[in-house]
Amino acid sequence: MSITLMSFTFKISISNYFVFQKIRKSPTKNNRKKINPHEILLKAIHSERDRRFLESQHYYCKGIELLRDFVNNTRNTRTVKRYYEHILQYIERSKSVYAQVEKLLKTGEFLKSTQIQEDSQGHSYETLIGEYFEADVHEIYLEEPYLQRPYQVENLVIFLEMAVKKCPRLKFVKLLTNRVGNDANLRDIQGSLRLRGIEFIVERDPRQHDRKVALSTGIVKKIGRGLHIFKAANSTYSLGICDYDFRRCLKTDVDVWRSGRK
Repeated sequence: MSITLMSFTFKISISNYFVFQKIRKSPTKNNRKKINPHEILLKAIHSERDRRFLESQHYYCKGIELLRDFVNNTRNTRTVKRYYEHILQYIERSKSVYAQVEKLLKTGEFLKSTQIQEDSQGHSYETLIGEYFEADVHEIYLEEPYLQRPYQVENLVIFLEMAVKKCPRLKFVKLLTNRVGNDANLRDIQGSLRLRGIEFIVERDPRQHDRKVALSTGIVKKIGRGLHIFKAANSTYSLGICDYDFRRCLKTDVDVWRSGRK
């Protein structure tokens, strides 16, 4: 199969063709022109070598897209051919990273289930799942569809505070969400984490309804209600304002699995 790009035709495999077509259709943003794609792809390679596959996947996707933008705005056919070959090489290299991420997010061995009863207490994030957040955790993947209301964003911050405190080597957090009430709130969180050397990436999917937490150590947690398991405190100055072990909870289940990643 072949495609024509800027009046130059290249032979590519069917699988690479569909990957490249998907990349080409992404909209071009003016602010990307100031970013060096080679620096981004170098980050992808370094992350891959350090087995930070979520981070590597993010940078491969971003770097390939930047190269695509460059090629689409270049008229020199030799330059187009050279960079197109680079794009195919990076696409091929990124396939193993995508495979590792797929394994990380796939549930494997069932470990534990916890039932939270209506109005029960003693279920802060740290008490409930904190034992799995340890020094070996370098990356966190979080699916939380609803971050529209202030209390929902507060729950996210509390979750991240626990993660940062218990995972001193944490470098990358990816959030997949559906609805966000105020983008400025997530930018504040992003800036706060960046000060600690942690990259915080947010992706939106209007079809997203699942709730999941996956750690780079291979632990996957599914919480029926996601992060939003707590009821409001009784008053402004009651127990539970700061320590969520004192908060009454909504009824839900928490299941813990070991992923398919080796």
